[in-house]
Amino acid sequence: MKPARTLVFIGPERTDARSVKRIAALASHGWHVLGFTFHRERGQADPPPEWENVHLGNTYSRRYFHRARAVVRGFWIILRHRRRIAHGACLYTINVDNALLGLFARFVCRRRIPLVVEIADIQPVMNGTGLRSLVLRAMERFVLRRCQLLLTTSPAFVENYFEPVQRYREPVFLMENKVYPAAPLIAVRSPRAVPVRAGAPWVIGFFGVLRCERSMALICRLAAALPEKVSFLLRGVPAGIDAEQFHRNISAHPNIHYGGPYRYPDELPALYGAIDLNWCFDFSASGANSAWLLPNRIYEGGLYHCPALACAGTETGRWVETNGCGKSFGEGLYENLYAFLDTLTTADWHNLRDKCAAAPDSLFAGEADYASLHAALLQLADSESK
Repeated sequence: MKPARTLVFIGPERTDARSVKRIAALASHGWHVLGFTFHRERGQADPPPEWENVHLGNTYSRRYFHRARAVVRGFWIILRHRRRIAHGACLYTINVDNALLGLFARFVCRRRIPLVVEIADIQPVMNGTGLRSLVLRAMERFVLRRCQLLLTTSPAFVENYFEPVQRYREPVFLMENKVYPAAPLIAVRSPRAVPVRAGAPWVIGFFGVLRCERSMALICRLAAALPEKVSFLLRGVPAGIDAEQFHRNISAHPNIHYGGPYRYPDELPALYGAIDLNWCFDFSASGANSAWLLPNRIYEGGLYHCPALACAGTETGRWVETNGCGKSFGEGLYENLYAFLDTLTTADWHNLRDKCAAAPDSLFAGEADYASLHAALLQLADSESK
């Protein structure tokens, strides 16, 4: 029996759901994962990683100087572990700063280990015209020209940024934020037969990283205007917003309930079984990233046949409408959402739910995509060894 190939994973945050999902999926396909990861301090429990891991340091939300210092320290840690990294068959990195660590690792190992770069967010600064934007785009191009595979999570990132802005024409692997592992969840999934509280009120869930201030403002406004008709359930971690203000705002509304962080994927059945509608708006980077991304929650909700509410004219809105997994709303969002929720009937909800249930599970489950990624990584590793 051949020994497992080593995948060197350099990631930004070891408790991040994306990092955990990627590592778990690739490990299940036989890779031995050697992780080099940071830890983002969020004032919550820090469970030990389930893979062999080297700690690169702690980072803090929106403390960019501290983040830069931690990355610089990461170069020293990579240098110390160069002999172990040299045995890797592939380097998998998330975001440009970690890709620079990957390029440095390749240099000090004196091996051209295939480099995969995952970029799943295009921050507003990357579309700017100032000096900082120019420098960051140049740094990203430096990485893109030296990687063997770019992985991203939405076709709109390629169509609107990587091709026209960065002139990237090399291979791209599209890895949507589908649920993984989904098979055991599907096996025990209970059908959604009726609304949670018979539609009185309609229960709307907003799950994940809670960083969208406009979403929070809309939720508070709708909760105040429709106290008998809607109830909101929030789960996840506030990030990039004032946490104290977040708690003050929602505590003013008895029909907004915050349940704290949750475990992925363990708590997905309970989360989506407790709501009727899935809040999938994102305006945290309006006009760019928010318009192009495909968030985790559309796949999670879809797996549990929970109709999504999304913004028309965005990639998320197009996905929802194309796949029959909910409803999108144009600007004048408050007025449009108010009218929809104020007049929503049980028959309307069943119609939305039935369309969502008709979609194939492959639309939401990540197993086939990870099998394809595994094959792509093997091909890269084999090409380097020849």
